[in-house]
Amino acid sequence: MNQVKDIATVHTGVYLKERPDGEVQYLQVKDFDKSTHSFFSFPSVNMANKIKKYLLSEGDLLFAAKGFVNFCVVYREAWGAAVASSSFLVLKIKDKDKIMPEYLNWHINRDDMNLRFKNMTAGNVMPSVTKTMMENMEIPVPSLSMQKKIIALTTLCDREGALLEQIRAKRRELMQKEIIHLINKQ
Repeated sequence: MNQVKDIATVHTGVYLKERPDGEVQYLQVKDFDKSTHSFFSFPSVNMANKIKKYLLSEGDLLFAAKGFVNFCVVYREAWGAAVASSSFLVLKIKDKDKIMPEYLNWHINRDDMNLRFKNMTAGNVMPSVTKTMMENMEIPVPSLSMQKKIIALTTLCDREGALLEQIRAKRRELMQKEIIHLINKQ
């Protein structure tokens, strides 16, 4: 077992004022769909020397640390230049030859980990997972080949869940059309 601080540096996001004519995306919790972790942001802060040190890099992990819903997502450079808001903890993996960002993301997003976060912050008016809590969290680090298998399996499982939801939606739609058809026949 390793602690997160052994495998990643952890820092909080930054508080910035948004602008309608920004050049860099200012990622906030509201920019992500909680079920798919889809990304919905537009550039909203200007590139300045003071924010360059906060720019995210491929494979950085964003952990929504404040509020009642915690989730983690892997940042992709394809999203464009971005900085994380102060609602996030940013995890930068120290050695990607030892641990894959996707594996760490999967581990942090596990249901039992979310329950642990909730228990650590229970009783707070506005729950917040602190940097220290995250740094001291223990993570098993299997071999890279095992991490790849875990990611492949969870990706298939997520895909299955999405397909099953599409099937359920189509069945509901078909059932409603059939009922309307029956009503109109009377």
